[in-house]
Amino acid sequence: MAPQEPAPVAAPSVIDALREILADGVRLVRAEIGVVRAGGIATAKRAAFAAALLAAAAIAALLVVIFLLGAGAEGLGGLFHHAWLGWLIMAALILVVAALLGGLGYLMLKKTIAEGRRVGATVKEDLEWVTRLPRHRENGS
Repeated sequence: MAPQEPAPVAAPSVIDALREILADGVRLVRAEIGVVRAGGIATAKRAAFAAALLAAAAIAALLVVIFLLGAGAEGLGGLFHHAWLGWLIMAALILVVAALLGGLGYLMLKKTIAEGRRVGATVKEDLEWVTRLPRHRENGS
């Protein structure tokens, strides 16, 4: 009986090696996407919590302003010996501030709308120009 020769081990072909490298690359990219997604979710949660804290601080600051306005109204009323007069003066001051802010906001909104119309007209002109391009090419121009 003749000794058996071991079966030849097939060397991996270049294509098989490239497939393995490509599969490893795909797994690496998917793992990186998972890491980035997890980090993004954690960051979004921290940002949402920070926004909630800022909203609570804004509400607290608004309450402080309300109490200060009330104290100022009482103080003014004490000066004139009529509590209602202090509240009336404070209401008038707040009304003046509101009117100034409202007028400023109205002017800014009016400018913004005009600018939006100009941008819309420019976009419309650009779209018309783009739709005319194929016609120019057919004419040879």
